[in-house]
Amino acid sequence: MNISLGIVDDDENIIYTLKAMAASLGWPMKAATDPREAFEWVRGGDIDLLLVDYHMPQMSGLEVIRTARQLSQEIILIALTVEENPAVAANLRLAGADDFVSKPVRLADFSARISLHAELLKYRLDGHWHDRGKGLSESTARRVLQLFTDRNIRLTTSEAAEAARLSYPATHRYLEHLVKKGQLHRMAGFEDGKSGRPKNIYFRIK
Repeated sequence: MNISLGIVDDDENIIYTLKAMAASLGWPMKAATDPREAFEWVRGGDIDLLLVDYHMPQMSGLEVIRTARQLSQEIILIALTVEENPAVAANLRLAGADDFVSKPVRLADFSARISLHAELLKYRLDGHWHDRGKGLSESTARRVLQLFTDRNIRLTTSEAAEAARLSYPATHRYLEHLVKKGQLHRMAGFEDGKSGRPKNIYFRIK
């Protein structure tokens, strides 16, 4: 699925690099150094996803994300940051961020993150989330699917529950929902080669 991107960053070099990456992957990208221009895109529904630099002089990335989220509940908001402080991540999540991309941005990481959100957007627009079953939310399903950004990752329900900080039953429901929707694949296997009752292992479909 094609996805329309936007970026707001005070560094023209970062903008140039990410626009080149997006173009190489076939994704159109609007760019601005002024957050007010980005707000117009969000308000007008011109983009599906907005990349926001965390450190900006005119308005912090936290403020930009908070304002953008107030303007739209549908827009996908991704913070660009060199910060690895859990408190920073928690504050960005509270402000409305959906995901993070670490600086310096690598093409593989950029491609994986945007592709993931493009897949989720496709299912949402196709109406698949309307039949998701009672008690499941799109935002939590997105968080669970983000555990599998790297297609080589394979997790049991217990491992996914610990990583997502959800209960085992809730995690199992989301994993099975993602399997049903074609986002994940499930196979039976043994953890670390141990014998005994096999456990379901989940991974991204290649």
